[in-house]
Amino acid sequence: MKPAPPGVGRTVAHFDLQLTDDVRLFGFKLVTGSGGQYVVHAANIHGIKAATFTRELHQQITRAAAQAWSKISNDERDAA
Repeated sequence: MKPAPPGVGRTVAHFDLQLTDDVRLFGFKLVTGSGGQYVVHAANIHGIKAATFTRELHQQITRAAAQAWSKISNDERDAA
């Protein structure tokens, strides 16, 4: 997980996801949503979503990403 550079709106970090042993997805964004909760967005290609997920899987991905983000120190976040 890499902190987003300054000036990219509500995006706080970018990350890749190893979904299974056979599937790895790139270019996810962790975004601060309304109310301060995190939301994950999969990559898009020319404005079209590259992947979609069931609500349950999306929630699992979001929880895992938020947990990973919480483990990154403020110094690492500020270094972006």
